[in-house]
Amino acid sequence: MEKKCDVILTYLLTYCWNRVGYTILRSLTEKGLKVWAADTSKRNICSVSKFCAGSFSYPDPFEEEEAFIRVLKEKIEELKPKLLMPTHDESVVIMRHRQEFPEELIIPYESDELLLNLSNKAWATNKAAEAGCPIPKVYKSVEEVENYPVVFKTVIGNSAKGVFFPKSKEELLGLMQETHGNVFDHDGDTEMLLQEWIGGTDYSVDCVRWDGFWKSSVYHALVTKTDGGGTTTQREIVSAPVLEEYAKLLLDAVDFHGVCGIDFRYDPETGKAAFIEVNARFTGGLATPVKAGFDIPWVIYKLATEGKFDEPCDAKIGVKTKWILGDVITVAGRLIALKFNRKELKQVLKFRGFDAYDDYRKDDKRAIFGEMGYYLGKIDKKWEIESVMIC
Repeated sequence: MEKKCDVILTYLLTYCWNRVGYTILRSLTEKGLKVWAADTSKRNICSVSKFCAGSFSYPDPFEEEEAFIRVLKEKIEELKPKLLMPTHDESVVIMRHRQEFPEELIIPYESDELLLNLSNKAWATNKAAEAGCPIPKVYKSVEEVENYPVVFKTVIGNSAKGVFFPKSKEELLGLMQETHGNVFDHDGDTEMLLQEWIGGTDYSVDCVRWDGFWKSSVYHALVTKTDGGGTTTQREIVSAPVLEEYAKLLLDAVDFHGVCGIDFRYDPETGKAAFIEVNARFTGGLATPVKAGFDIPWVIYKLATEGKFDEPCDAKIGVKTKWILGDVITVAGRLIALKFNRKELKQVLKFRGFDAYDDYRKDDKRAIFGEMGYYLGKIDKKWEIESVMIC
């Protein structure tokens, strides 16, 4: 059942089943905006929040693109929002159909062509190198690999999906056969990316670049949900001006316009850094800069609607946030894979010392239950599919 209310809508949020959507929802409702949440799911962390003005569901934008656009157009005609904000890869689909939406509707995103290019790790790596950012050495064949482990990954993907760290030539060859992953196809276009392994840990630069406005902050991953990097469950705002400089070089080079996250591997002790990938959207760790004072959703809203932002927005160094459910999933995943260590377990079980939680607020306790319900629904659906396949 759709959640409705009689208010003037200012903001429509898509792909908001998760903590990122919830962070945006809370950021903007605290400023007095009325926000509706839309997603493929009917119940999720945003739709059950008492701060959500209303919600509706839509077809999967990647499997039913035309139906997704049709539903979105119908709801926009009905609700008449001032601004539509995609939060993830559905932005590509929406921007591909930009001309079908009302001209006065603000959608603060780049063209689908640039979004697709930036999401391609091979294209983005080349652009980063051209802009002057350090990148890992790229190998064109297995024979060129000098040391193991090495990074073997699909050129399209996020949250460490399709990323492997083979520790030997034999393991790499096995992965290539298993994934049918030719490093270069017959046209010279990269299907898989084979790169040097870089030490250090994951750092993410959250950026807003808009008509002369530039602001960024950096968070460091304390815990990642998948082994070897990817989605963060705990993170801390740090000072890393060199990474912010590299991020700006890349976004200036492509003349990017909007919100963006750029991932690096960085070792503060040696000063060695390497570009990893671009996320041309809000990052999974959005709650950290927002809590630190760099309120990215509000900055984007003001820039998109008024063309300027002149409020203080420096991120405070040392601010830490924790994704509670993400840590639960991390513990389960590590234990199942028998890849857990005592130090990491101790860090995951920490609750003290955090300035905020991605998915829990005392004044909106039921929201986290919406998040849990969404994940449980995914598990039930997976079991149902597997049962059908077995039968």
